[in-house]
Amino acid sequence: MKQMKFMDITLRDAQQCLWATRMTTSEMTPIAETMDNAGFSVIDLTGGAAIDSAMMYLAEDPFERIRVLSGLITKTPLNFNTRGQSIFRWMQYADDVTEFTLEVMRRNGIRSVMVFDALNDMRNLEYSVKVAKRLDMHIIGAVTYTVSPVHTDAHFVQRTKDLVALGVHALEIKDPSGLLTPERVAHLIPALRKVTPGLELQLHSHCTLGHGLDTYLETLKLGEQGVDLMHTASRPLAYGYSLPSHDAILDALPAHGYGTPVDRAAIDEMQSYFSMLTRRSGRPEGEVLPVQSVDEGHQVPGGMMSNLVQQLTDQGQAHRLPEVLDEIVRVREDLGYPILVSPMAQYVGTQGVLNVLSGKRYQMVPQEIKQYVLGYYGKVVGTIDPKVRELIAGDEKEIDVPPGQTIEPAMARYRRELGPCASDEELALKIFYSAKTVEDNRVARLNVGKWTHATNAAALLARELLGKKNIEVCEVRKKDFYFSANHNDSPAATVA
Repeated sequence: MKQMKFMDITLRDAQQCLWATRMTTSEMTPIAETMDNAGFSVIDLTGGAAIDSAMMYLAEDPFERIRVLSGLITKTPLNFNTRGQSIFRWMQYADDVTEFTLEVMRRNGIRSVMVFDALNDMRNLEYSVKVAKRLDMHIIGAVTYTVSPVHTDAHFVQRTKDLVALGVHALEIKDPSGLLTPERVAHLIPALRKVTPGLELQLHSHCTLGHGLDTYLETLKLGEQGVDLMHTASRPLAYGYSLPSHDAILDALPAHGYGTPVDRAAIDEMQSYFSMLTRRSGRPEGEVLPVQSVDEGHQVPGGMMSNLVQQLTDQGQAHRLPEVLDEIVRVREDLGYPILVSPMAQYVGTQGVLNVLSGKRYQMVPQEIKQYVLGYYGKVVGTIDPKVRELIAGDEKEIDVPPGQTIEPAMARYRRELGPCASDEELALKIFYSAKTVEDNRVARLNVGKWTHATNAAALLARELLGKKNIEVCEVRKKDFYFSANHNDSPAATVA
């Protein structure tokens, strides 16, 4: 019987899409051990948006999150998402910065890395893969899916071959905008399977346009020609702009002749926990969205949409969102159909906003768009409109080498200019964030003060009940945990 494996994306991508990446480390730790015992192949933990949120909104140290969770999740590899030459930010960095960052991640507890490039230019991933191999990390190479006249099955097959040649351990079809349909996977996935002999093939597709679950279910029909692992989320953080739920796929496996190493009891416990968390925090649960056409549209990924709305709202222009989304379609066509995934999604989105709010297209152009046109982010798959190209870059020539070759080594300079630092982790934060952001984060963490993480659901419940003044008697029994208290006694808790 073929076994379907799972990567859990609840703690990273799911909460990024539905909760703007505001789940705290303390909200993750009570369910961590349950997740470790659930039978997942990988647990997706962190990446650019998660680290940004920790630094700028949650008053957390993003490396502490990795250390804490890796101390609780010991059997299942924790995954870090990296954008190749962009690492986890948006600009391009030197190879030695890539090496330094992966070493810091590995030392703090990351054992898996998913590498992708916004343009599917796999030259930008070569050095990351080389370093990850040296660090004995599990390497998932992603081919990012999109819909355009130039992104044919032949394109995706060739990009897959490029990743196989790099020596990745697994291959992921990455669909951040939810554009894959049941009809497309029926012939695309078998085509990719032919060029990935012996490699694990993974499916990652969002539900933004309503196709996510049906696409996964159609993939199950492919059997040996299908995928080996699916990326899914706990039900409260599934659907909407997120991905399909664990339980929906688990329910469908027997009818298609699949077994699975995933424990359904653990999945149910996760669902109960995250349902409680949504109620307590006032955050929304994911809802199934209506099916929409993928042939036309803005293709803005779920993780970016809320930021785009906020950007317009801050300028009193929220009512112009439909105009901006229409303009993003035009900008993408003008620029040769870049894939709307970070960082290109943000760049194209920003250009769309500028075109609409300024009243004149390409009157204002971000430096990053100019660099894209000149090849500093990689090869452009389509053809850039000549008139638009002239507006953006004039007669400047494109580079004809991999972008990484144009960037001088930087670590010696960073150590000299940003030091002295108490640790490599502090240096990493100073490399990727402004001095003000790093200092503001440090001060905010001091103000928050030290706290103890509840490391299982029973401990969390006990701590919550202790804070209720109207509770007179409390008793919690769960596996090896026992807690009891009443209004006359001091609370007592034991963990076997």
